[in-house]
Amino acid sequence: TCSEIILRQEVLKDGFHRDLLIKVKFGESIEDLQTCRLLIKQYIPTGLFVDPYELASLRERNITEAVMVSENFNIEAPNYLSKESEVLIYARQDSQCIDCFQAFLPVHYRYHRPHSKDGETFIVLNNPDLLMYCDQGKDCKSFWRVEN
Repeated sequence: TCSEIILRQEVLKDGFHRDLLIKVKFGESIEDLQTCRLLIKQYIPTGLFVDPYELASLRERNITEAVMVSENFNIEAPNYLSKESEVLIYARQDSQCIDCFQAFLPVHYRYHRPHSKDGETFIVLNNPDLLMYCDQGKDCKSFWRVEN
């Protein structure tokens, strides 16, 4: 039985270069989260991109553990010539919350078509898929998948 799972996404910083912070809190039904790994499959809309070279650098410095899934990815293309992409991120357990995981992902805004009116462009970032694996002893392994 799954208890309530609370997913919170925050976009940090201003401008074209931002950070996406993903926080996941599990309810009381999972007894020992210390044995669990949480993989987040985040869908990136055409108005944003994630730089695979930046991800490699962050992995080397042990800041985040993430990898691009999408192939033939062009970070220079504007949003109207881009495709949605996918990133896999291993979340880390939150040291301040025993039932929580969090992940960090740098995201960048793409250029959009010019328009004559002053205004803002809104980009919708959908909830990610959550995949969790827990090793609860030699003979007992659990796997959960939560999709939006």
